[in-house]
Amino acid sequence: MTLELKEIQCNSWLVISIFGEVDMGSSPQLRTKIIRSVNEGHTNLILDLTSVDFLDSAGLGTIIGALRRVRSQNGDLLLVCPEERIQRIFTLCDLDKVFKFYLTSNEATNAHKGMNLL
Repeated sequence: MTLELKEIQCNSWLVISIFGEVDMGSSPQLRTKIIRSVNEGHTNLILDLTSVDFLDSAGLGTIIGALRRVRSQNGDLLLVCPEERIQRIFTLCDLDKVFKFYLTSNEATNAHKGMNLL
């Protein structure tokens, strides 16, 4: 299955919606998109994992790398992940202590409205 990425601007956040499988084969595509977005000045990112069918360790590594990249630019990374089966992957790796999951992009941005992340 191919990976499809779509982006929209939501207030000061760039939302990257991910469709398909995030694995060893497709992770470089996501990594490239994240690097390009940060280089363009989008340091507050939301990764919408709602339509992710599969996530492996390479995908997790890409998401962790994205967090490091945006935080090095004084930004932040939020995850939209309503699917318990995908959340469970983060939990098994203790990454639920690093990431907070939101049900929608609006919920994520509303939870961070008062924060000065620009």
